[in-house]
Amino acid sequence: MKKFRDYFLKSWGLTMEMTRNEIKARYKNAFFGFLWAFLNPLIQMMVIGFIFQYIIKTSISNYFSFLFIGLLVWNFFSYSLTKVTPSIVYSRDLIHKANFPREAIPLSIIFSNFFNFLIALFLFLIFLLITQQFFIFNNFLSLPFLFLSLLWIISLTSGLSLLCTTLNVKYRDINFFIQALVILWFYATPIIYSLNILPKWSLVFYALNPIVYPLEMLRFSLLGISFPSIVVFYGNITITLILIISGFFIFKKENKTFCDWL
Repeated sequence: MKKFRDYFLKSWGLTMEMTRNEIKARYKNAFFGFLWAFLNPLIQMMVIGFIFQYIIKTSISNYFSFLFIGLLVWNFFSYSLTKVTPSIVYSRDLIHKANFPREAIPLSIIFSNFFNFLIALFLFLIFLLITQQFFIFNNFLSLPFLFLSLLWIISLTSGLSLLCTTLNVKYRDINFFIQALVILWFYATPIIYSLNILPKWSLVFYALNPIVYPLEMLRFSLLGISFPSIVVFYGNITITLILIISGFFIFKKENKTFCDWL
């Protein structure tokens, strides 16, 4: 137990230090600094929102807020996944030179991205408060869903990212596959459209996309948008648990042989 505690404290301390360095390096010499965490999805929202609000004319109410939440979640998830997948390979020199908890490399990237995500989310909450769109003030029972959705999102991202970066050490095609996959995955996720406009039979396919339900849960907590079918929940939570468990266990098992493959 003491050995495990010491290892955990060492791993956690190193991860937090690498996370701070990652955050500092990302915004070094950037005039707007942390605001870019909010500006990036904001610019995307304005372009996509203009098309779907004024040209194609979607029927979704508060579409710009609906779209911003989707882009915010997707940017965190996709950017973390694509950056973490090759992270162990890119850190080969460090891994060969020093003995340290390897999980600190991918987790520091995910945590730094999640920090940016929280900053953007906080600024968005201020916007919702000013525009009186904040559902939580009308229904405080939705508050737990906000925290559950955030926990779900970062847990799913961590598990899948650890799995992909482990596989990428042995099979370098994984990195290229993930880069191609996230492009298709974007359209298979209800970011620019709502599940309500789709036929019920199609929800079976969305049950296989584990990012759907936590995204919709976050939209519910902030905007009061109804949850998708329970079928989506069961499918998403099952796949999420599989990815989390397999990701952490496979990484823990294989990280001892990283030096041999790198």
